[in-house]
Amino acid sequence: MNIIDLESFVTVVDSGSIVAAAAKLHLTQSAVTRRVQSLEEALGVSLLDRQTRPLQLTTAGKATYESAKPVLSSVDDLKSAVIHDGEPSGSFRFGVVRGLGEGVLTGPIEALTKEFPLLRLQAYSQWSNPLLDKIRARALDVAAILLPEGDVPPANIESEFLGKQSFVVVGPKTANRAQPTTLKELSTKGWILSPEGCGVRSAVESALLHQRLPFQIAVEAEGKDLQLSLVRQGIGLGVVPPQVLHAFPSRKHLSVIRVKDFAPVQDLWLIRAKHIAQEARVVKSLRRVLQNFILSGKGKH
Repeated sequence: MNIIDLESFVTVVDSGSIVAAAAKLHLTQSAVTRRVQSLEEALGVSLLDRQTRPLQLTTAGKATYESAKPVLSSVDDLKSAVIHDGEPSGSFRFGVVRGLGEGVLTGPIEALTKEFPLLRLQAYSQWSNPLLDKIRARALDVAAILLPEGDVPPANIESEFLGKQSFVVVGPKTANRAQPTTLKELSTKGWILSPEGCGVRSAVESALLHQRLPFQIAVEAEGKDLQLSLVRQGIGLGVVPPQVLHAFPSRKHLSVIRVKDFAPVQDLWLIRAKHIAQEARVVKSLRRVLQNFILSGKGKH
């Protein structure tokens, strides 16, 4: 068994086919096939079910793939340490939950590119469940997700609690809300929220249904800036992190509505694939930026 054969096998799995793997490795299809066969001979098992299209892993193939990832990651660590004098390099794939706003990726990207110039970043903004799926599939190295208070990530995923993220209900400046109000008083209003899959939307809906109040969507819209723009027009009420409201260019036309019986809070978690090793410094930097983002929302309600 050798590292080249192992790398070729993992590339076939990640690419979905021998054809795609050959293109990625800049080899002929026959060369990739020979490498996979060489690995199978060394292990004495079949790794791919060649009777299916697309290719499927055998039971032994799944086990080999799971074991190969940390091995190849360790090899990359060694290469980085020798070639770049220990400086993190190569590809680093991370995601941040969309519920924190569109601009939340800016801080991590700026910090990581400045601190680790040899790193090639791939950054994504999605909802928590798709990010979890990408971590499970090893399509991402690290992700920041939001979960309801008290919930924890799956036990088979490495995770770290970063802090609590609060959210505020926002209305147009013309709204006369000098005194705290209640959900019942707001229940005649429509809400401007993200499509299903958003944790904050679920929190609003659950809180209203718990009091047997109507849940009315005025507009389903992706993006916190768009939502706040629609709130400014008086179309409905929004729910956003205070940091997002503070950064919104037209925030002077909006006001925070204090709701006595509704104060949505979610837990921010950093999750990572188990094969990550050499990016400890990178993860530490990402953690710091995200925690600073949470802290920036304190006192801005």
